[in-house]
Amino acid sequence: MSRPARNRIPKPAVPSGVRKSSSSNSGKMLAMTYSDSIRSGINRYHSDQGLNQPPAKPPDPVELQRVREQKAAAQIKNMEDFLKMNGLALEECVSYQTGMKYR
Repeated sequence: MSRPARNRIPKPAVPSGVRKSSSSNSGKMLAMTYSDSIRSGINRYHSDQGLNQPPAKPPDPVELQRVREQKAAAQIKNMEDFLKMNGLALEECVSYQTGMKYR
């Protein structure tokens, strides 16, 4: 039994002003030379859209409090997991004895 011949699709040619990057992910990303980028008209400065952003809204106090509570709960959970994993009690920790959270 012989296999039928497959039609191969030719790979598209790389445009003349663009060369493949020599990095490890060269198949994924194309790089232009510096002179090619200048000739192509790519603006290296900030765009007007980026410079003229509307002013940021003041943070919502209720939202800030919710985020603080979430962070505190996550820190407590991490400490509980650490203590269980190492067979320690909270009273044995220097942070508990001294009252300093990060000791």
